[in-house]
Amino acid sequence: MDKIYVKLIPNADKQPGDNRPSWVAPINPKSPQGKTWRIGAKVGDTWYNQAAFDDTNEDGSPTGGLNVVLTPSDSKAPQSSSGGQPAMGGYKKSYQKTGTYGNYRR
Repeated sequence: MDKIYVKLIPNADKQPGDNRPSWVAPINPKSPQGKTWRIGAKVGDTWYNQAAFDDTNEDGSPTGGLNVVLTPSDSKAPQSSSGGQPAMGGYKKSYQKTGTYGNYRR
């Protein structure tokens, strides 16, 4: 198997206490104007989005390590600019459709 290189840079959008990754893939220089698509990693025939989160102990204290995540990229959906994390596409919550717009009663 060939070597797989995963390049990560510090996430400028990371805020203390949020659940965004600490490290993300760099912005693809071939992105269309106004887009911030990230560079992916290709494994076999599949492209992956990569990110890394700070590792913590069971008590929540940081270990100094990182947890790197490779998530399969959905080639049909636009890439997210929020750290390379995939959108919640495909998740469908079942609910009753009433068809009475504006007459919703609680």
